[in-house]
Amino acid sequence: MQHCSECLPITVVGDLHGQLADLRKIIDRCGDPVKNTYVFLGDYVDRGTQGLELAILLFSYQVRYPDRVFLLRGNHEDINTTSTYGFYDECMMKYGRYGEWVYLMVINAFNHLPLAALIGGRVLCMHGGLSPHIQTLEDIERPGWSLSCRGISFSFDETVVEQFCQKHGIDLIVRAHQITGEMIRGGHRMFAGGRLVTIFSAPNYQNMMNDSCVLRIKKNFVVNFLIFRPVARRRQLTLPRRQSMQSYLVRC
Repeated sequence: MQHCSECLPITVVGDLHGQLADLRKIIDRCGDPVKNTYVFLGDYVDRGTQGLELAILLFSYQVRYPDRVFLLRGNHEDINTTSTYGFYDECMMKYGRYGEWVYLMVINAFNHLPLAALIGGRVLCMHGGLSPHIQTLEDIERPGWSLSCRGISFSFDETVVEQFCQKHGIDLIVRAHQITGEMIRGGHRMFAGGRLVTIFSAPNYQNMMNDSCVLRIKKNFVVNFLIFRPVARRRQLTLPRRQSMQSYLVRC
């Protein structure tokens, strides 16, 4: 668990999936991390073409501004997922025989990211959502040195959200992880009477022409949404699913 208590205002960013140009647009609009605080909810790589550059930029920000930039772990910060959905192939294509070493170094860094952040004791940020195994907020532990396999997911309804918030004194839960049909316009979705919000920060994700959104939490805990409209991509490199460890071909 990452605690962010004296950092307001804060910008919370959802899935980016290797869309580096869109991350830069967010920073241009919301401010440089020198003076502005960010919480990123995970899913930095896979499916997009610049996951490696995006991850390195975020790592650099966190090293340079450890009290301003907080990175959480999503389900795509995982060796099993990234070996299937594009990040492994991206590293191999960009670095050749050194690609696997680069890939494993990034995965090792991902393994140590926290799973959740608590802002001012009132706003809980995470990638996927709630779990029936969480009895106290301290149950959300920072990962250790071992690799973790992708687990089973859970669905939860409004009652679960209300009970969780009441039990732990939480005003708002902010999550990412998915984009639904109703999020195509606006890039976010409210749930459980506004106690839980889902945001998605990659516009035109896989050519869906969807809006994207980041969430801003001000010093008085007033929340607003910044929406980014999609721009059609004229040309985009498509990373293939992993086929072989021995041969990789980029077709432009």
